[in-house]
Amino acid sequence: MFKFGEKLIDYSKKKGFSQCEIYIEKIIEKSFDLKNETDFSKGLTETIGVALRLIKGKYVFFVNSTMNNEKSIEDLIDKASSINFSKKIDGQILPQLKEELNFSEINSIDETKIKDAVYEMSSIAKNADKRIQNVKSSSINTIEKHVWLMNSYGLKSHQAYNAVDAQVSVLAKDKIEEIGWYDQKGFSLDEIDFENIAKTASIRAIEKLSPSSFSTKKLSVILSNEVMSYMLRYFFNIFSAQSVIDKTTKLELGKRAFSSSVSIIDDFFAKGGIKFFVDEEGIKKTHTIVVENGELKTFLHNTYTSNKLKSRNTANARRYSFVNPIKVGPANFYLKPSEKSLQDLFDSIDGFYITEIMGMHMANPVSGDFSLGVNGFLIESGQKTHYIKASTFSDNFYNILNKTMAVANDLYFTGSVGSPSVWVADCVIGGEN
Repeated sequence: MFKFGEKLIDYSKKKGFSQCEIYIEKIIEKSFDLKNETDFSKGLTETIGVALRLIKGKYVFFVNSTMNNEKSIEDLIDKASSINFSKKIDGQILPQLKEELNFSEINSIDETKIKDAVYEMSSIAKNADKRIQNVKSSSINTIEKHVWLMNSYGLKSHQAYNAVDAQVSVLAKDKIEEIGWYDQKGFSLDEIDFENIAKTASIRAIEKLSPSSFSTKKLSVILSNEVMSYMLRYFFNIFSAQSVIDKTTKLELGKRAFSSSVSIIDDFFAKGGIKFFVDEEGIKKTHTIVVENGELKTFLHNTYTSNKLKSRNTANARRYSFVNPIKVGPANFYLKPSEKSLQDLFDSIDGFYITEIMGMHMANPVSGDFSLGVNGFLIESGQKTHYIKASTFSDNFYNILNKTMAVANDLYFTGSVGSPSVWVADCVIGGEN
């Protein structure tokens, strides 16, 4: 791939571009899905795409395409200045480094074991309780990702890894019907607890079969690890240096931002997350403390923001796909867990445990304000007592992290953003009047 990239860089220079960056992405995705306990299917998707950033004068031009051959990419370069998206730049956007980096960790994955595990999870889930009517889906998905990157300054990088995601969805019935779902991610089959996935999905469905009514109350809340990771992912941009440039964050460096219980890390590796040895501009990723005991230590940067704000580049250039332009994004960005278990948090409060949220897309990513539909459980004497459905929760994300009393040890990732369960004080949960 590097020889191919070198030819494209040489070609771009002939066409009058002063700087060039080549990003090549290869993704192989395999799916193994058992629907309704009997209908097994396999899927395979492979894509290879290339994206270029071409600089001429004070403008950068973006082009991308699935990779067919060298001539098709040269044609893109020919047309770049006339038909593709361009943007005026006011700073250096490519890393001025001349080095070679290579990180590859591809684990062998036995497809026979995958198929056996899919059937095993379905059987365990169905037999967990007589109220389980149907195992809607038992599935395992694998992804293998390769990224090659090089630029006209001589930077070359390659990284490759694979990951596994197993999940089960069940339907339970007892007067009413409810869905239960659970998943686990890892970098090999050995890291996945298939029995626990199946049992947890079934328990989640059964627990919801007897909903209770609820009156509006102000009380302590525990946000589940899944809920909090989703919220942290939605509001990630307040930690991006681009938000400083755009003036869309309330955070200030060196100042207390949140509760002392809150520390946030961005790292190249995390179990349940991804492997991000090199960012998507070719910079080696290192462990970064973003928030420590409530104090903001750094914003996250790519090459442009670090040069613009004269700050250290934290290697957080992300594309998410070859079709997207570079932005500041998470590597493995997570709220640091403690040694407390979720049960320890339950034992600390009489309150509300939020397990599902609806309407996050309507939240204001700048102000932090949100108003959500929520489902969850009343917590009394350390136990889940009543399932409460269709309540409301309105607050502000900055406030949530300021009112955080404790975090658990059950770190969970939504994509590359993770969180343990979080105890938040003084929240209003809306119910029946």
